[in-house]
Amino acid sequence: MVPDPITLIGDVDLVYVSHVHPDHYDPIFLRKYFAVHGTKEIIIADHQPNHLAGKMRADGFNPTILKDAHTIGSTVIRIIPHRTGSISDIDSAIVVNYFDGTRKHSVANANDVIFDDDMIGVMKENAYAVDVLLCGYTGAGPFPQTYFDLADPQLPREAEKKKQAFFERYLRLGAALKPKVTVPFAGQYLLGGKLTRLNSYRGVADPTEILAIDKSAIVLADEGGEISTSTLQPTRVRVTAYSKADMNSRELEISGYKFDYERLISESEIYQLPLRRLLIAAAKKATEKSECTEDYYFVINLPGDNLAIINAKPKADRLIEFSKPSKLHQLPEPRSEITIDPRYLFGLLTGVYHWNNAEVGSQYETRRYPNILNRKAQAFLNYLVI
Repeated sequence: MVPDPITLIGDVDLVYVSHVHPDHYDPIFLRKYFAVHGTKEIIIADHQPNHLAGKMRADGFNPTILKDAHTIGSTVIRIIPHRTGSISDIDSAIVVNYFDGTRKHSVANANDVIFDDDMIGVMKENAYAVDVLLCGYTGAGPFPQTYFDLADPQLPREAEKKKQAFFERYLRLGAALKPKVTVPFAGQYLLGGKLTRLNSYRGVADPTEILAIDKSAIVLADEGGEISTSTLQPTRVRVTAYSKADMNSRELEISGYKFDYERLISESEIYQLPLRRLLIAAAKKATEKSECTEDYYFVINLPGDNLAIINAKPKADRLIEFSKPSKLHQLPEPRSEITIDPRYLFGLLTGVYHWNNAEVGSQYETRRYPNILNRKAQAFLNYLVI
């Protein structure tokens, strides 16, 4: 049995939160942890705008935005924001260095950052002679499972391509930082409720698969493995993947879960949701922040066999219009067609939920025409809120 994580973590000096995604920032868990161990200082990255800081303050926390190195005794902590120049930047990495009087011990946590050359350079400057690197090896996200019909033969091929691409990113960062030990970290998850059916198509690896391609890798045990930066020896490890029986058992357990919006709003009341009015107001606000420099359309399915068509380009001639599916041949390109539960859409438009979390959590389906990712257009959705 896996121990209670609050007991397992124990008392700490600081809490670092890397970014706003719910698998990294969980306000419910933080409150429970503070109730046991006392309130701790929370440190986060310096982003502008700072989406995480805004969310945490709304949740009743008062995080410290770490702009420079933070020193506790002989330990120096640096948070490295992942900046691409976009207002949608959210992620960060952390480097912890400790000098024991003889040598420097160094641990780097890359979190979910997809490392470009600039970010690798910054990490190398701050994390040279790394003892332990915690590095992403797989990825939580909507692709490919929400972008293809489940019967599409292309879907399993895209899932395998995604898995291999993350392996390559993992190896690239390891080759750049040359850690003594690498811990495959972050990205493993299962979808529950009505989304359980998508799990087989996510392109997500078990961390033990890394052991075959990286001899420096250590997969720590779920029940609380640790690694000494002096000896580099782990206390507990896992060397085999979860069994199919265990996976099936867990999926069966979580398949009956209901999402909050399903419990809070009855399907019979969907017609009362003012989605058109909210979409008009939200689209106007989103285009004021849009970084999309060309026409790109989002087609959102609405109740009553209706469609909302929104152009992500700022100052477009026609920002939003409503249509019927009978006019499918008239839909513009390039576009993303979004199928989403109207109750969840209501929560997104009113700010109860966040589009980026919805995307990562596979909460809506997308079909792109043509099937090409436009990152600036995709970021437009993050601001589609009143």
